[in-house]
Amino acid sequence: MSGGLVACALAIALAWWQLVLPGGWDGVRATVWGVPGSAAVVCEEDTAPRDPRFWTLGWSCTGPFTSNAGDLRIDSVRLFMHGDEPPGPTVAGRISGPGATWMWPDGETEWVFAVALAVVVPVLPGYLLFVAVTVLEPSNGWPRPRRKPRAGPAQMGNRARRRRKRRPRRTADPMA
Repeated sequence: MSGGLVACALAIALAWWQLVLPGGWDGVRATVWGVPGSAAVVCEEDTAPRDPRFWTLGWSCTGPFTSNAGDLRIDSVRLFMHGDEPPGPTVAGRISGPGATWMWPDGETEWVFAVALAVVVPVLPGYLLFVAVTVLEPSNGWPRPRRKPRAGPAQMGNRARRRRKRRPRRTADPMA
C-alpha cells in the first residue's frame, strides 16, 4: 500500500518539476553562466492568463538579441517584464546560451520564484503528511492491522471437551 502511495507522490512531483523547473533552471543558467547582451523589443501589455510562465502581471516582449561582445545574435527571444510602464526600446539582460528562447532582464529575479515553486509545492504536502502521521499520533497508538481469520471450522478447546456430556458408548451387540 505504501509503495503505491510513494509511486503516486513521485509521479506527481516529477510531472510538476517537468512543468515548472525548466524555466527556473534556464534562469539560473542565464544569471550565473549566461551571455550578457540586449534586445530591441516590441512589447504588448500582458495579463495573468497570458503570462506563459509564472502567471503574473507585466509586459510580454519579443525581439532580436545581440550579445555585448557582438559575437552572438539570436533573431527572436521572448522576455517578460514586470512594471506599469512598457520597457524602453532596448532591454538589457542575459540568455542561457546560443539556443535560448528566453531572455532574463537584468534586475528581474523571476527564476527564483520558479525554483522555489518547483521545490516547495511537492515537498510541502509531503512534510505536512509526515507531521500529521508522526506528531499527531493518537495517545494509545495507531490500531494494529487485523489478523487473518483461521481457515476451517472453529476448534474446541480442552475446557469445552471436559464439560461435554458423555454419551454412553454403543456396543456391537444390540441385545446387551
